[in-house]
Amino acid sequence: MINTGKIALLIAFALPVVGFAQQNYTIDGQIGKLNKPAKAYLRYKIEGKEIIDSTFVNNGKFSFKGTIPSPMEGAIRVAHDNKPEDPKAPRQWDLFPFFIEGADIKIVATDSIKNATISGSPLNEENQKVNTMLAPIYAQYEELNKEYASKPMAEQQNPKYLQSLEDRAATIQKQTEDAKLGYISKSPKSYMALMALSSILGDGFDAVGLEKVFLGLDGSLRNTELGRKVAERIGQVKKTQEGVEAPDFTQPDVDGNPVKLSDFRGKYVLLDFWASWCAPCRRENPNLVKSYAQYKDRGFEILGVSMDKATDKAKWLKAIQDDGLTWKQVGDLKGWDNEAGALYEVKAIPMNYLIDPEGKIIAKYLRGEELDNKLVEIFGK
Repeated sequence: MINTGKIALLIAFALPVVGFAQQNYTIDGQIGKLNKPAKAYLRYKIEGKEIIDSTFVNNGKFSFKGTIPSPMEGAIRVAHDNKPEDPKAPRQWDLFPFFIEGADIKIVATDSIKNATISGSPLNEENQKVNTMLAPIYAQYEELNKEYASKPMAEQQNPKYLQSLEDRAATIQKQTEDAKLGYISKSPKSYMALMALSSILGDGFDAVGLEKVFLGLDGSLRNTELGRKVAERIGQVKKTQEGVEAPDFTQPDVDGNPVKLSDFRGKYVLLDFWASWCAPCRRENPNLVKSYAQYKDRGFEILGVSMDKATDKAKWLKAIQDDGLTWKQVGDLKGWDNEAGALYEVKAIPMNYLIDPEGKIIAKYLRGEELDNKLVEIFGK
């Protein structure tokens, strides 16, 4: 229920790495006394292209050698037999994620690679230490999940309670981000500082602030594949940062008529990305209804952008009616491929942007009291 904020594969920290010329790696593995037909598969990506290497396991041993442009995330999967995969009954993969770097890496397990220990790699060794260091923060997420699971169904569906969970989860996320930023400031030459920065470029991040953090990293980091991706991500989000002109777009309304964002020039407009299936969006809609009723005659408008698919158009229209949304609604009904959503880098919903009469973004991700306070600041009580 709660997004733990954990990095999908590894915690984004490790020992400093200076210089990123081509790196040669060796990986020597031992998994009990496993033999053919057992096979080990090494997977990683370079410039978006998946690299797969494989070898049979002989008396428990397997080995890989190769060259990479810089440290990167990878994983070893062990297939214990040669039985074909059954789509109707997929087996859980025996998988071990780790960092690949220019080192002689040893991975040892007694029975399952997922329970392996790793040595010979400073990156992975430091990653294990930082996992331990951050465990108390992540444990707070687990406590929230346990609390939620212990509540009766009525309480689990209570909007005020759900909002309290989201607020507490946001506090924990801030703690996590602060820890990562602290590491980055102390280790500007570490490749894992770049990994840490990449991991906090989530929805609604401060592109201007994190661009300064990025530019504080060593040039060798910024020129890696990951560094280029981080720069691209920051540059894209800066286009919708507070203070810039809101990118214009045109989408059809519920009747198929084209509507431009720039049609709302001269008014304050809340650009609201939502969907009929999005529970947090639906919980927020009553707040928007209240704000719209209070300020619509004072120069405030809302433009709703649906992230629904074409197959859910009827649900979208019903949600508009059920929630009493009387403002303009548009959507190309391409789901997460909504062109306006892509333009505004929408990765999660609800997401919104407040745009002033001159067409500049003045705030974003305003919910509940935050929106109320901003509108009071603009229009007065």
